[in-house]
This record gives sequence, structure tokens and C-alpha cells, in this order.
Amino acid sequence: MEYKQRQGLGENIRILKYFLKLTHSISKSHIPTLLLSSFLKSAIPFLNIIVPKFIIDELIGQQRTEIFVQFIAILILGNFVLNITNRWFDKRVKIANEKMMYSFDTLISEKIVDMDFENIENPEILDLKERALFAIYNHGTIERLIENIAKAVSEIITMIGLIAIIFTLNGFIVLVILAIIALNSKIFDKLQKLSFEEGQKAVPANRAFAYFGTLTSDFSLGKDIRLYNIAPIILSKSSRFHTDIVAINTRHCRTEGKYNGLTNINLQFQMVLVYAYLTYRVFIEALSIGSFTMYASAISSFSTSVSSFINTFIEINQLCRYLDLFIQFEQLESKNQAGDRSLEEQDQYVIEFCNVSFKYPKNKDYTLKNISITIKHGEKLSLVGLNGAGKTTFIKLLTRLYEPTEGEILLNGINISEYKYDEYMKIFSVVFQDFKLLAFTIKENISLDDHNTASDESIFEVMREVGLEKEISKLEKGVNTSIYKRFDKKGIEFSGGQSQKLAIGRALYKDAPIVVLDEPTAALDPIAEYEIYNKFNDLVGNKIAIYISHRMSSCKICDKIAVFHRGEIIQYGNHDELIKDDNMQYAKMFKSQSQYYV
Repeated sequence: MEYKQRQGLGENIRILKYFLKLTHSISKSHIPTLLLSSFLKSAIPFLNIIVPKFIIDELIGQQRTEIFVQFIAILILGNFVLNITNRWFDKRVKIANEKMMYSFDTLISEKIVDMDFENIENPEILDLKERALFAIYNHGTIERLIENIAKAVSEIITMIGLIAIIFTLNGFIVLVILAIIALNSKIFDKLQKLSFEEGQKAVPANRAFAYFGTLTSDFSLGKDIRLYNIAPIILSKSSRFHTDIVAINTRHCRTEGKYNGLTNINLQFQMVLVYAYLTYRVFIEALSIGSFTMYASAISSFSTSVSSFINTFIEINQLCRYLDLFIQFEQLESKNQAGDRSLEEQDQYVIEFCNVSFKYPKNKDYTLKNISITIKHGEKLSLVGLNGAGKTTFIKLLTRLYEPTEGEILLNGINISEYKYDEYMKIFSVVFQDFKLLAFTIKENISLDDHNTASDESIFEVMREVGLEKEISKLEKGVNTSIYKRFDKKGIEFSGGQSQKLAIGRALYKDAPIVVLDEPTAALDPIAEYEIYNKFNDLVGNKIAIYISHRMSSCKICDKIAVFHRGEIIQYGNHDELIKDDNMQYAKMFKSQSQYYV
């Protein structure tokens, strides 16, 4: 997958349609509020351009106190009402913008959770994700786009009114102003493109710098950082990337200063021409002093409005490029969500691997080759083999984290990809070797429910089953104690072995019909592991249970054993059958560890 830079007016319109549709779905009143706010803001320049003309002419001319006071009152009250109203609208828009950002945060979180697992491990997808999120958060794309759309509408209304005023003087002035503004806009467009390019160059350095920042705040690395004195190398690498970021930003600031200087020279030249022409008209008595101030203000405001509109348009174009990164990320297809067959709760489940082969994306070599195996209801299967033999990959395919490259996997005779993903996942309780506990309470970690529907008694019963009842009983808050001290100074830090028991307890509590333990007991000693497997085997009853371990503690309690070697199943049978062949891998592995199990 490769990021494609999509440009052009048609693409920008498509992106803006997507954005406005999303905005409307989040808040139906947001767009009308923006439009009304834009209209009111565009009224302020006209009030301050037209009314002062009459005030000045009245002062120089007839000097009627009543008329003079009326115009002053209109100017003051008009500005007061418009400013108060605009402040109210700005507050409403700010609240709506915060709601938009929260909705985008939620959308991003949901997308990351729903992404196919293979995309999570794909460097190109990860790069797109980082670029998309960097654009949204670091460039303030959403808020800036909302502000610029509102600003563009306001400037359009202002320009139309100002053109009407200026044309009563001389339409040629409008063309002169537009020519100078076009030149400045070309400069601004060039600057925006350079900003985008520099921003993209900074993404890898920013990502690396952020990574090293997280290392110093990761409590789990505290011991390693101190014992191995890792801090100097972390700070050195962090400093190196920070230097790169500063260099990029410095280069950009210099370029920005040069281009801004050119635009200022052009603007000053424009003002000299305008004031020279207006002064000439006053001297030949074609203009009153009031008209002079009105036209001068109108021309200045028109120049500012057109420049602002074009710059806003260019910035919207730039923001569309950033937003397009997010849209490409958000529209990534999820193959996991393709299934539409309901998975009704059944009394029995049978799993079949039918000539399944698999290789990871971007990898030429097969990790699994021609795997054919049937796991019957209530059967206990142990997967054994050396590191890299394909055992965990087998589980990843079974749990639809990846799809087979060849062959198919059936559940009760139906390809597992046809089932609704969420319903299919409900029938599995899986504990991987790299499981994670969350900084929640023990109860929430086991039940994975933040509504507290689980009873303390049911959670404690699970703790008893995995051998943690003594540790939990000693805690002041029992199962409602927080794990880790990140959010609660009275939180508990479990040992590696205790954490693994908690993870196994989570699988037991889910009470799914298919249970998988993928080396979750690596932190336990062989005897403790053997005891856990025996106890766990009793608890799962007539469910399908699949065990993976380098140690052979689960083999004797299993109905079947599959020995993996270089992606293939080279032996299959029960313990008594496989142990007889001394020359094969299973017997060698078991006998080398037999001191722990005999």
C-alpha cells in the first residue's frame, strides 16, 4: 500500500464534501451557525466604512448636531451589537469545534480498533496512520479547516459589497489590486507547498522523538533503564532527532521570512498607488473628504479581504491535503468485517484446517505449509515445537487476525470468514504470551466491563480458581483494587507470574466454548505451570482447549498433540503414541524436560 498525493479542485471538493457531511452528522446546527456568524462578521467592515463617511462630511459640511449624533449612535450601537453577537456565535462555534475534535478522536480510536490485525503490523499502513494522525493533531487540521471555511464565506460576502462601493469610484482600481494580490497569492501558495513538504520531512523525526519521550515515562522500563544505564543512549538519540526537528523548523522559518518580506513590499506599493489616486481626486474636487476616507477604507479592506480569501483558499487546499491523509486511513477496508453470517450459540463446535498455507505480507517464505487438522468438540490439543515453528501463527489464523494465503478454515463446516466477526470472536477465550493488563481495577481487567455488572463474588471465585485468592484477600479494596499506580497511588504491581494468572482468569471468566493458551505461563516455573495446566484443564470441562508451550507440561493431559516444525505438522497423535518414537522430535523434547513432570 502506498500513500498517493491526490490534488486538484475536484479532489478538494470531494474532501470538503466528506468533511461537511461528517460535520453535519455530528452537529446539524454547526454549519448554519457558521454561515450566520460569517454573515454578521462581514457586516462590521461596511458599518465602519460607510458611516464614518457621513460623520466626516457632516463635520466639514452643514455641522448639524442632531444628524451628527445619530450617525455616531449608529456607529457605536452597531459595533456593540455586532461584536456582542459575534462573541456569542464564537463561543457556540468553539463548543461545536471541541465536539468535532472529540468525535474525530472517537472515529480514529474506532478505526484503529477495527483495523485488520495484519494492517497493524504493516509498516506502510503504520506510516500512513502516523502521517494522518500527525496532520490531524499537530497541524490542528479540523479546527483550522472549520475556521477557514467560515472565514472564506465571510470574505466572499465582504468582497461583493466592497466591489459595489469601489466601482462607484473607478473599476480599474479593482483590477490593479487584484493583480498585486494575485502575485502575493502565488508567493503564499509556494510557501504553503514548502510548509507541507517540510512537515512531511519532519514526521519520521517527530515520531522517533515522541517514542523516546514515552520510554522515560514507561514505568515497566524503570528497572532496565537504571540497571543498564540506558538513560544516556535514550537522551542521546532523543537529542539527535530533536536537532533534526529544529533544523527543519529553522530552515522553514527562514524561507517564510523571505517570502513574507516580498508580499509586504507588494502591499506597500499597492497602498502608494491607491492613496496617490485618491489624493488626486480630492485636489480636483471630485471627492469629498468623507468620500476619500470611505474609498480609502473600502480599497484597503477590499485588498485585505481578497488577500485573506485567496490565502484562506490556498490554506484550505493545504488542509485538504492533510485531511486526505486521514480519509485514506479512515477508508482502509477491513476484510474482517466482510462476514455477514450469524453464528448462533451451538452445543458443539468442530474446527477444521483444510490444506492451509500462510505467509506474512511482504514475505516470500511460507510460515505455515499444507496444514490439515480437525479439532473436535471437547478435544484438548497441545501444539508443540521450537521457536518459529508456526504455532502462534496457527492461532492467529484461527482467531482471524490473519487470513490464510491458501486453503480454508472451517467452523462446523462453514468458512470462518463468512461469520460476523464480532460474533465469531465471542466464542474464543485467548491468552497470548504477550498479553496486557490495563490500568483498571482487577475486576474490570477480568470482566472487561466498565458498567460493574459483574459481581465481586464471581470475580473472586475466578481468582480462587487461578490461585490468587490469598493475594486478593489481603488487599483493602479486594477485586476493586487498581492494577498499577498510574491513576491510583494505592494500586498494586503484580509479579510476572501473578499477572499471567490474572490473564488466565480473564479467559476463564469469559466462559467461551473455545479456549486458547498461547504460552501465557512462561513466567512460571515448570512445576507451577504443570499445576496450572492441570487445574485449567479441569475447569474448561468439555470445551475445546488448545495449549501452546515450549515446555511439555500440557501434553500428557491433552487428547491430541500436534508437533510443528518449520511450518508443517510433522507428528500428530496422543502422548502415548508419540513418545514411543525415540528418533522423532516429540520424544526428544519431552524426555529432555521429563524431570519436571515425572
